[in-house]
Amino acid sequence: MKNSGTRSPDAQLKAMVSLWPDFQGKKLGDGTLLWRGPLRPKAQFYEVCLFWKPGAMSLPYVMVVDPQLRPRPGGTFEEIPHLIFDSNDPTRSGLCLFDPEGGEWSAARLIAETTIVWAAEWLAYYELWHLTSEWLAPSVGYESVARMHDADARIIRDTKAYVHKPSSE
Repeated sequence: MKNSGTRSPDAQLKAMVSLWPDFQGKKLGDGTLLWRGPLRPKAQFYEVCLFWKPGAMSLPYVMVVDPQLRPRPGGTFEEIPHLIFDSNDPTRSGLCLFDPEGGEWSAARLIAETTIVWAAEWLAYYELWHLTSEWLAPSVGYESVARMHDADARIIRDTKAYVHKPSSE
């Protein structure tokens, strides 16, 4: 059952505090919602960063901050399955968590109930991929920042620059 309304930024922030209290979140001056926190799908902890600008970005963007994603031995970042691959910044490529045209995500859904859960699931499959060399999750294909809508790609690059600037600024 889909909710046709849009969740407010405050509702998104409140739900994240309630469901994922280890995530630190804030609303940036331009309206972008930004969270950072730990996920442990199976073998190890990951620090992830998630951001979404309501009304401007079609989908939330999730990237792994620490430890950085890595290809299989002898492989390349382009070979990591289901990344929103950023050729300009491969280590900060986003996780492809759902089919953008499949209706799983909408602004009516809470990021805390969807995107974070999907990110943890993606990381579990990523760990299995490192062990088996097969992506064992259902999938629809590959994506890249270069093929995104220009507005989404620009916001992603701008927000990644903000997220990774030194904390003294």
